[in-house]
Amino acid sequence: MAAGTGKCTFGNRAPIDINMLNEIISREVKHFRNYKTYRPNFKAVPIASKFYAAHDKMKHNKEEDKKIEEYRKEVGQARALGPHSKYSFPVTTSHEYGWYSKPLYALDRSDRRYYHPTRESIHTKIEVIIQMSNPTKKK
Repeated sequence: MAAGTGKCTFGNRAPIDINMLNEIISREVKHFRNYKTYRPNFKAVPIASKFYAAHDKMKHNKEEDKKIEEYRKEVGQARALGPHSKYSFPVTTSHEYGWYSKPLYALDRSDRRYYHPTRESIHTKIEVIIQMSNPTKKK
Protein backbone atom coordinates (compact mmCIF):
# COMPACT_ATOMS: atom_id res chain seq x y z
CA MET A 1 0.00 0.00 0.00
CA ALA A 2 1.14 3.46 -0.73
CA ALA A 3 2.04 5.51 2.29
CA GLY A 4 -0.99 7.40 3.49
CA THR A 5 -3.21 6.97 0.38
CA GLY A 6 -4.76 3.63 1.23
CA LYS A 7 -4.48 2.45 -2.41
CA CYS A 8 -2.65 -0.65 -3.57
CA THR A 9 0.11 0.19 -6.07
CA PHE A 10 0.88 -3.42 -6.86
CA GLY A 11 0.44 -4.02 -10.58
CA ASN A 12 0.73 -0.44 -11.76
CA ARG A 13 2.50 -0.26 -15.08
CA ALA A 14 4.81 2.30 -16.53
CA PRO A 15 3.18 4.51 -19.17
CA ILE A 16 3.31 3.09 -22.71
CA ASP A 17 5.65 4.89 -25.08
CA ILE A 18 3.60 5.00 -28.29
CA ASN A 19 6.64 5.77 -30.46
CA MET A 20 8.46 2.68 -29.19
CA LEU A 21 5.36 0.54 -29.75
CA ASN A 22 4.98 1.83 -33.32
CA GLU A 23 8.65 1.06 -34.01
CA ILE A 24 8.29 -2.53 -32.75
CA ILE A 25 5.17 -3.11 -34.87
CA SER A 26 6.74 -1.63 -38.01
CA ARG A 27 9.82 -3.86 -37.66
CA GLU A 28 7.68 -6.98 -37.24
CA VAL A 29 5.37 -6.13 -40.15
CA LYS A 30 8.31 -5.33 -42.45
CA HIS A 31 9.23 -9.03 -42.77
CA PHE A 32 5.73 -10.40 -43.41
CA ARG A 33 3.80 -10.45 -46.68
CA ASN A 34 0.22 -11.52 -47.16
CA TYR A 35 -0.71 -13.06 -50.48
CA LYS A 36 -4.25 -13.55 -51.75
CA THR A 37 -3.32 -16.43 -54.05
CA TYR A 38 -0.73 -19.14 -53.53
CA ARG A 39 1.77 -19.83 -56.26
CA PRO A 40 4.32 -22.62 -55.64
CA ASN A 41 7.95 -21.80 -56.22
CA PHE A 42 9.05 -24.49 -58.65
CA LYS A 43 12.73 -23.55 -58.40
CA ALA A 44 12.96 -23.97 -54.61
CA VAL A 45 13.95 -27.33 -53.13
CA PRO A 46 11.17 -28.58 -50.82
CA ILE A 47 11.88 -29.44 -47.20
CA ALA A 48 9.93 -32.69 -47.44
CA SER A 49 9.16 -33.83 -50.95
CA LYS A 50 5.92 -35.45 -51.98
CA PHE A 51 6.44 -38.43 -54.23
CA TYR A 52 3.12 -37.83 -55.96
CA ALA A 53 3.64 -34.11 -56.70
CA ALA A 54 4.89 -33.41 -60.21
CA HIS A 55 6.56 -30.11 -59.27
CA ASP A 56 8.54 -31.77 -56.42
CA LYS A 57 10.20 -34.36 -58.63
CA MET A 58 13.82 -33.54 -59.33
CA LYS A 59 15.12 -33.95 -62.83
CA HIS A 60 18.58 -35.50 -63.14
CA ASN A 61 20.83 -36.16 -66.01
CA LYS A 62 22.75 -39.42 -66.44
CA GLU A 63 25.87 -38.19 -64.65
CA GLU A 64 23.90 -37.14 -61.58
CA ASP A 65 22.03 -40.45 -61.61
CA LYS A 66 25.36 -42.29 -61.72
CA LYS A 67 26.71 -40.25 -58.78
CA ILE A 68 23.55 -40.88 -56.77
CA GLU A 69 23.76 -44.63 -57.45
CA GLU A 70 27.45 -44.74 -56.42
CA TYR A 71 26.65 -42.83 -53.23
CA ARG A 72 23.80 -45.23 -52.48
CA LYS A 73 26.15 -48.21 -52.88
CA GLU A 74 28.76 -46.63 -50.60
CA VAL A 75 26.16 -45.96 -47.92
CA GLY A 76 24.93 -49.55 -48.20
CA GLN A 77 28.47 -50.89 -47.82
CA ALA A 78 29.16 -48.68 -44.79
CA ARG A 79 25.96 -49.87 -43.14
CA ALA A 80 26.79 -53.50 -43.89
CA LEU A 81 30.25 -53.22 -42.32
CA GLY A 82 28.98 -51.71 -39.08
CA PRO A 83 30.86 -49.83 -36.38
CA HIS A 84 33.60 -52.47 -35.95
CA SER A 85 35.20 -51.37 -39.21
CA LYS A 86 35.19 -47.73 -38.16
CA TYR A 87 36.19 -47.92 -34.48
CA SER A 88 38.58 -50.25 -32.65
CA PHE A 89 36.66 -50.02 -29.36
CA PRO A 90 33.10 -49.01 -28.39
CA VAL A 91 32.66 -45.24 -28.50
CA THR A 92 29.21 -44.87 -26.94
CA THR A 93 27.34 -46.80 -24.30
CA SER A 94 25.06 -48.32 -26.90
CA HIS A 95 28.14 -49.66 -28.72
CA GLU A 96 29.15 -51.62 -25.62
CA TYR A 97 26.17 -53.96 -25.85
CA GLY A 98 27.14 -56.75 -28.22
CA TRP A 99 30.52 -55.23 -29.10
CA TYR A 100 32.51 -58.17 -27.75
CA SER A 101 30.98 -61.24 -29.35
CA LYS A 102 33.72 -63.65 -28.24
CA PRO A 103 33.96 -64.64 -24.57
CA LEU A 104 36.89 -63.31 -22.55
CA TYR A 105 38.12 -66.82 -21.82
CA ALA A 106 37.41 -70.18 -23.41
CA LEU A 107 34.64 -72.19 -21.76
CA ASP A 108 35.90 -75.50 -20.46
CA ARG A 109 32.91 -77.78 -20.05
CA SER A 110 34.80 -80.12 -17.75
CA ASP A 111 35.44 -77.28 -15.27
CA ARG A 112 32.49 -77.31 -12.85
CA ARG A 113 33.28 -73.80 -11.58
CA TYR A 114 32.13 -72.14 -14.79
CA TYR A 115 29.88 -74.69 -16.48
CA HIS A 116 26.54 -75.52 -14.88
CA PRO A 117 24.40 -77.49 -17.29
CA THR A 118 20.74 -78.02 -16.48
CA ARG A 119 20.23 -81.50 -15.13
CA GLU A 120 17.20 -83.63 -15.70
CA SER A 121 15.29 -85.07 -12.82
CA ILE A 122 12.88 -87.97 -12.83
CA HIS A 123 10.00 -85.48 -12.78
CA THR A 124 11.10 -83.61 -15.88
CA LYS A 125 11.78 -86.87 -17.73
CA ILE A 126 8.25 -88.06 -17.03
CA GLU A 127 6.82 -84.71 -18.15
CA VAL A 128 8.73 -84.90 -21.44
CA ILE A 129 7.44 -88.42 -22.08
CA ILE A 130 3.87 -87.28 -21.38
CA GLN A 131 4.21 -84.27 -23.68
CA MET A 132 5.68 -86.35 -26.52
CA SER A 133 3.02 -89.05 -26.30
CA ASN A 134 0.10 -86.56 -26.16
CA PRO A 135 -1.93 -87.15 -29.36
CA THR A 136 -3.78 -83.81 -29.12
CA LYS A 137 -0.60 -81.81 -29.54
CA LYS A 138 0.53 -81.58 -33.13
CA LYS A 139 3.72 -79.89 -34.20
